[in-house]
Amino acid sequence: MKSLLIILILLPFRAVSQTDTLVVEVIYGSKPIEKSERHWFGGKLGGHIGLRIGNDSVMHFVPGGRVAATNINSDTGKYLLSSSRQFYRTFYCDTTKTCRIFIPVTPAQKQQLLKDSGPFLKAAPYPYAFFGMRCAAACYHLLSLADVTKDRSRSSMTWKFFYPRKFRKFLFKEATKKGWKITSTPGSIKRKWDHD
Repeated sequence: MKSLLIILILLPFRAVSQTDTLVVEVIYGSKPIEKSERHWFGGKLGGHIGLRIGNDSVMHFVPGGRVAATNINSDTGKYLLSSSRQFYRTFYCDTTKTCRIFIPVTPAQKQQLLKDSGPFLKAAPYPYAFFGMRCAAACYHLLSLADVTKDRSRSSMTWKFFYPRKFRKFLFKEATKKGWKITSTPGSIKRKWDHD
């Protein structure tokens, strides 16, 4: 009887403590060292960032047409849902420098993210512009939907996370504070990679 009572008491705690994981997927920016390598959009300050929301589903923000300096002259961007392999082939490079930040969330947080971001796959809520929302700010926005990060205005997200390195540094600081796991891979020696 005592053991049954203990099990019944512990069951709610087990349900509460169950976690899920979101993974911020990062491709570092780079520029070619050898002539056989391609130039990438953004060079060393470029790269790409997405959020893995399923076993093999990475949600990321890309241009949807014309990319101008400002939102007014740019076309609406596109949120894509890609496999990890597709995401890491964004720049058609076989060996990219990467990092992954593993963020534990509750099932409720993940469900909220999926519910709120689902419509973005049909129609993104903003243009993709050089001085506007791009992959880093858009990934921050997705994390805010899951209450991992605080809500910010679009202009605040744009300027605070203007390019991937700024967002990586923010995430590394959060990971240190909150004990999030980070993994990384080195990139091809044929390219000069961005640093942290």
